[in-house]
Amino acid sequence: MAARKGSGKQAPSGSVGHGEFVAYPGGPTAIYDLLERLSEAAADAPEYGTPGISLDRKRLTVRWFGEPPAAVQRVLDSAEGFELTVARTEFRPADLRAEAGRLLAEHPGLVTSARERPEGDGIDVLVAPPAAEAAGGAGAALEQAGVRAAFPLVAEAGEAPAP
Repeated sequence: MAARKGSGKQAPSGSVGHGEFVAYPGGPTAIYDLLERLSEAAADAPEYGTPGISLDRKRLTVRWFGEPPAAVQRVLDSAEGFELTVARTEFRPADLRAEAGRLLAEHPGLVTSARERPEGDGIDVLVAPPAAEAAGGAGAALEQAGVRAAFPLVAEAGEAPAP
């Protein structure tokens, strides 16, 4: 059975929060061990983005804004048994998360979901399908409603996944 690990903070049921990851049994454990140590070293660092594990669990991408601090770099330098890439994000992940939260709070009924993009290059936004259809597209619905954001938005019509 898969187990949720990481930050120790609990995300809403059915989802994984920032700094958390799902460890699947039967695969190599080195990546999960490194993610556990990385979650401890990075703590709530606003520069820490969403890590990505390849489907074959042989490659890990750690996303970070700027240069990782020494404690995080030591953890990254200890990686063995898999390929590790540190990808620099365009924007600070915590700023993206905060802006996504603001969009949800300020535009209920229109914005059904807003999340930082894993790549750290903007915010994925789901727009209520009736609004998107009436406006001729999700982006047009946001524009017509006067939705502004400090970061690039990638808009699609859709409902938020059920928890």
